[in-house]
Amino acid sequence: MKIIKLLTLSLLISTNCFGQESENTVNQINNTENNYITELEDLESLLDLNAEQVQQVSSILEGIEQKNGQVSSMNLIQEDKDAIIERNQQAKSAMIIAILNETQKAIYLESLN
Repeated sequence: MKIIKLLTLSLLISTNCFGQESENTVNQINNTENNYITELEDLESLLDLNAEQVQQVSSILEGIEQKNGQVSSMNLIQEDKDAIIERNQQAKSAMIIAILNETQKAIYLESLN
């Protein structure tokens, strides 16, 4: 009887832990989506992006947010994570600059400072 109680307790604890982990993952995904959507909206209004540029910037932001999310969950020391995320931010800026016209580039570079 004690074995059954212990197995039931273990099962309940395991289920609870897995449920919380799934909830955390969903919350991280939602935060990632919200972050890149907010940034996209900000850039769209700041730079007056056309439809093609909006699509390209959206792809860039989404990809970088996913990479940063993966880096955050890696088993690395915080300094290494920060360095990788900083390089991702630099790459994001370079990719965005590549699709902007000269006027938009000037505005974007000013907004980074």
